[in-house]
Amino acid sequence: MNTYNLRDVKTPKILFFSNLVILSIFLMPVFYLVYRFINFSSSYRSFFNSWNVLDLVFNTSTLFIAVVISSLVIGLSISIFTVRFKIYRPKLFFTLSVLPLVIPSYIGALTYVSAFSPKGLFVQIFSPLGLAEITGIQGFFGSWIVLTLFTYPYVLLICSSALRNLDSTVEDAARSLGKNKFQIYTQVVVPRLKKPIIFSGLLVGLYVISDFGAVSLMRYSTLTKAIYSYYELKIDGDPVIFYSSILIIMALLISFVQRGTSLTQSSKVSGTPRIPERSNLGPKGKFFVYLFLITVIALGLLIPISVLSYWLIRGLIYGNSVRAVLGGVIGSLSASLVSALFSIIIATPIIIMVSQYKSRFGNLLERVMLALYGLPHIAVGVSILFITIKIFPTIYQSFTALIISYLIVFLPQAIGAGQASMEQVKDSYLDASNGLGNSKFQTFYKVTLPLIYRGLFAGGALVFLSTMKELPQTLLLRPTGLNTMAVDIWSYASEGLFTQAAFSSFILLAISAIPTYILSTRNLTK
Repeated sequence: MNTYNLRDVKTPKILFFSNLVILSIFLMPVFYLVYRFINFSSSYRSFFNSWNVLDLVFNTSTLFIAVVISSLVIGLSISIFTVRFKIYRPKLFFTLSVLPLVIPSYIGALTYVSAFSPKGLFVQIFSPLGLAEITGIQGFFGSWIVLTLFTYPYVLLICSSALRNLDSTVEDAARSLGKNKFQIYTQVVVPRLKKPIIFSGLLVGLYVISDFGAVSLMRYSTLTKAIYSYYELKIDGDPVIFYSSILIIMALLISFVQRGTSLTQSSKVSGTPRIPERSNLGPKGKFFVYLFLITVIALGLLIPISVLSYWLIRGLIYGNSVRAVLGGVIGSLSASLVSALFSIIIATPIIIMVSQYKSRFGNLLERVMLALYGLPHIAVGVSILFITIKIFPTIYQSFTALIISYLIVFLPQAIGAGQASMEQVKDSYLDASNGLGNSKFQTFYKVTLPLIYRGLFAGGALVFLSTMKELPQTLLLRPTGLNTMAVDIWSYASEGLFTQAAFSSFILLAISAIPTYILSTRNLTK
């Protein structure tokens, strides 16, 4: 029986053209911003003379650097403590340290602003002791604290996974040479984690430059905050396009630097990897480790939950109504479910082409989709908004435009999960199906789909969670009358309606918590 490898077969036309259409639609926002950037009505010099461009770029870059460094320090430290040392209930500490990932940065910022404003909840609690007012947390410091607390779990998840699979042979050799624990981790372990460290740092950095809610609530001027401010002044203004273009350029530069640097290659050891045993800690070491872990968990999880609980219980006692938030729940669920469903449908032909057919177009498609994941959400939303105004007015401020914008930035999550599952589809399975006389469609339906559907649904779940928490795109593109929990939280917080904001936040966290825990602690390919 003659068999052949599908990677050596020409890509089916229907697969090629369907992916070409998908690629064209998804690149349209980038092409539109490039076109508008090249054809400004004013000179570039006038932008720098008229607006505080350099200040905004400096503020955004400074926040990027500060949050990336602090997130790496916290995430890597917790990874080492929970994976390599003998501590009480390491899995519990690890799980509690991951859970702040469920809390969107704008909810975290809301809790810290309400608790630590000059006369906020903290002052109210300690007023019997004579405390009348505090300085408050806002600006750069507040943005740095909040974004660090709710982005370090990305580093923790990625680095802890790599640390568990790291061969301890080199560490044993360093120990035999007289190196102490500190020297082993700083000179041996951390350098061998270069790839996960850089990758997770990139992920945190992209989140920071794209963040809108936290910096706005903290009143810190960044590019995202400027984009929305100018959008409110004039929807179709050059400043909105200019700042959006700068933000996209910064995001693409970060992505390209990460992929192109030689530092992304981690050290490897030949032979069979040996899993290291957990090290003992002395009394002082255990004290400082537990103090560090408890402090981080308190700041990132206990304080936000406690503040939300206080505002909700207090408001309900005083008779504040929370019925109005149900509309946002329905809106969030409908938008998230539709986005998740279409992400699975659209990701399937992309995954098949990239994984099963070797071609230049497939390689280009894969790279473009990875790059789209790094695009700032508010910039994509602005571009879609202008495209619907200028080119497709029939879908302006429509549910369709909103879903397209969601898919452009979140589809790579579904593709990544699906590609992980495609590793189970061996060429021999496809060859055997072909040898039995099955068509390509029958092979996909009978062989490929049963092996990858779990990965596809896991990717859809990721898209569902991301859409549920999305704020800037929803603010820009939502149809009149459509509310989501993210928009409700933002609106209630802006109006000082903390009871309603807390209720919406709890519903959002409850919906997100269980799937986030499952997706972050289990192998999606199984």
